Amino acid sequence: MKKLLFLFLGLSIIGVTACRKVTEEYYTTPNQTVFYTIAANTWKTTDGGKTYTADLTFQTGDIYQNQYDGILAFVSFGNNLYEAVPQTFDGISYSYNVDNSLVRLRIQSSNGTGTITPPGSVSAKLVLIPSQQ
Repeated sequence: MKKLLFLFLGLSIIGVTACRKVTEEYYTTPNQTVFYTIAANTWKTTDGGKTYTADLTFQTGDIYQNQYDGILAFVSFGNNLYEAVPQTFDGISYSYNVDNSLVRLRIQSSNGTGTITPPGSVSAKLVLIPSQQ
C-alpha cells in the first residue's frame, strides 16, 4: 500500500510541476496621426521661386523625439486621397525633413532648375511613430 501511495505522490508531484501556464506579454507602442491644412499663403520661397517650403509645427500634446522616433508624411490635393511623401506630382517634387519641433515640407521643380507655382491649399497628414527605447 505504501508503494502505491509513494507512486501516486511521485506522479502527482511530477505532473503538477510539469504543467505551468505560459503567458507572453506584448506591449504595443501606439502611433499618432496629425492632420494639417497648408494654406496657399503658407508656402515661402527664398530662391526666387525654385523651392517653396511650408512648416508644420507640432501641437502641444504631440511628442516627437528626433533621435528615436519616426515620421511618415502624406499630402492630399483636394481629393481626400493621401499620397506618401517623397513623391513627384504634376512636375513638382515633394520632400520633407524633420526636427524635434516641426516638419518642413519642401517642393521644387522635378528637374531642379525651373521655377514653380506653389500648389495652393494642400492637406497634409503626419503619422508620428514612437519607438520604444
